[in-house]
Amino acid sequence: MFSIPPTLPQLFALLFLATIAAFVGELIGGAAPDLGFLGAILLGALGVVILVNLPLPQVGFEPQLEDLPVVRGVLGGAVVVAGFAWYRKRRSR
Repeated sequence: MFSIPPTLPQLFALLFLATIAAFVGELIGGAAPDLGFLGAILLGALGVVILVNLPLPQVGFEPQLEDLPVVRGVLGGAVVVAGFAWYRKRRSR
């Protein structure tokens, strides 16, 4: 679980996972959300925090980075970034 307030290593791990999620989400969405890549990183961090804190059952071994599940975190962030990128792409037409 992600502790509130986060420790400094957890904050760096969150930023690392959010960066990966932002990159993957922009690839899926086909465009950058508002504020470019910085906005994508912020949305990725939001998605990581939301999906990591959901009470989902553990399905075997999942790699952890400072008590943050890597796969769930990147998937959650990528889905949020891709959703906002898709919305921006649809709105600009």
